[in-house]
Amino acid sequence: MADDSFVPECTIIEPREQHTATIIWLHGLGDAAHGMQPFAYYVSVKESMAHVKFILPSAPCMHVTVNHKRFMPSWFDYYSFDPLDRSEDEQGLYRSTGWIKSIIEKEIIDNVIPSERIIVGGLSQGGAVSLLLGITYKEHHLGGVFVLSSYVPLRGKVSEIMSPHATTIPIFWGHGTADELYNHSFAVETTKTLANDLSVPFKFSDGKDEEKDSQTKGIGFHSYEGLEHWMKVSELDDLAKWLNTLLPKVMN
Repeated sequence: MADDSFVPECTIIEPREQHTATIIWLHGLGDAAHGMQPFAYYVSVKESMAHVKFILPSAPCMHVTVNHKRFMPSWFDYYSFDPLDRSEDEQGLYRSTGWIKSIIEKEIIDNVIPSERIIVGGLSQGGAVSLLLGITYKEHHLGGVFVLSSYVPLRGKVSEIMSPHATTIPIFWGHGTADELYNHSFAVETTKTLANDLSVPFKFSDGKDEEKDSQTKGIGFHSYEGLEHWMKVSELDDLAKWLNTLLPKVMN
């Protein structure tokens, strides 16, 4: 198992213009950076993202309990896929946030990118790591967190572990109504609870009764009809609008 000193191997999508913002995009269980690359690329080629560097880290391989101890890429161990009542690999979760922090620190120091111009997010397991990092990061205030087809890790401890920055960090949550791994209704209810724990606004959007605004205060829960445990183009378009609002082009 990788230790605290592990440095993730990263795939980079370089900005086409002057680099003034960074997005770190984490994959899910059993995947690697290349699995997220087509989706990150789809967002990156939008004109509004020309100044943004995308970093796609790959998790180390480890024995995953829920998959019969199979050796596979994983940010932390899973003891069960049941999010309602399960033990969590708290040590592994925090270890993985430490790996991502090292990437963030490098962007701040080497590339002089302010932490407020860095957004972290991911799919499934990667989304859980990103969310935990975002709400517990004491050293820096991130520009935002996006969570796709995921869940709230350590949800019973949010009030205890949250940093002072957690009440002002924008969160984009994308979830499909047909998600077979993390039930949609469960995701909505636990995300509402998260908003309450953080004392931030919660806004639900299904794209039917509003103008698809890209509001960034608190948690924006975006629901996608028929989407299973994955991503879709309309979700990526909504995410791109949200990202553009938080990371607009700046002239140095």
